[in-house]
Order: sequence, then C-alpha cells, then structure tokens
Amino acid sequence: MQYVCLTLSLLLFSFQIFSAVETHTLDKKIKVTVSVPEGWESAENLFGIPLTVLGPWANESRPVMTFLFTHLTTKKFSEDEFQKLFKDFQTDKDEWVKSHKGELLKYEPTTKVELRPDLTGHFIGAEFKMNNIVFIERSYYLYCKDQVYNLKYSIRDEHRPYLPTLQKMVGEFKCE
Repeated sequence: MQYVCLTLSLLLFSFQIFSAVETHTLDKKIKVTVSVPEGWESAENLFGIPLTVLGPWANESRPVMTFLFTHLTTKKFSEDEFQKLFKDFQTDKDEWVKSHKGELLKYEPTTKVELRPDLTGHFIGAEFKMNNIVFIERSYYLYCKDQVYNLKYSIRDEHRPYLPTLQKMVGEFKCE
C-alpha cells in the first residue's frame, strides 16, 4: 500500500501545473526565463543568490532551486576544468558533511546532459544524511548561448516526489 501511495504521489507531482513563465535578470545584465510551478514562488537576491524558486512548505522545509550566472564561457572552460571543478565539489562536500557530523551516502557521477539542442552541460549530485534527515542535492552546469549557468536544487528525502517538477524546471530553463 505504501508503494502505491508513493507511486501516486510521484505521478501527481510529475504533472505539476506550471502557472508562470517568468523572466528575471541575473547580475543586473543576464536575462533568463524560468517556469515556476503553481504554488511555488520566485525570489530575486534571496541571501545573495540572484534567483531562487521556492516550493511549498511541508514539515518545516521546502524544495529549493537556485539559478546562478557563473561568468564563465563554454569556450574558455575546458572539459578538464569541469572535471577538476567536480572533483573540488566532492572534496568540499566531504569536508562540509564531516564538519557537520553528517554521513555522505552517495555521489551522482559527473554526467554530460543534453536537455535540448540549445541547452547542454554537465550534472553532478550528492546525497547525505544529517541529524537523521537525508538531503538530495543536484547541480547542473548548463551551457546556453556560450555562457555557463549553475542551476542547483536541494531537497530533503521527503520531497523526493518533487524531483520530476524540479527536473522539468531545469529542462525548461532559457537564457536570452
């Protein structure tokens, strides 16, 4: 029965209605378009992050996706440099989780992605446990018009049913 409820929840969230297509300006010069699901909200410059999309509250937490312009161009950033970046990500994440008395559960391998012909890039992720709470973190370094953007979401395991919604937001990202 629990499996049936989880399956129904996943289906429900995967058909999340996207109520708004919003255009935002990152770093006062770069325009991007994001799809914001119904019941979610966007916030510019929240805690110094140019754009954050916040999901609905549940058990004092909610899914969060951030959008950053990296100031890197795809022509100046080689595959080797990305591999180093992801290695640094793993080292930093290991140290951060240990310093907070957490447990690293797994890494998602560095993966090339092609979401559309005009939106490609790399993906990396980590899952870790702190205070008996499992966290899922995914970072996309997306190439759009020769610029590199970082889209990152971080959720608690209880928000796993929102993964299709978050993935849809990533796939519908556009730069101008």
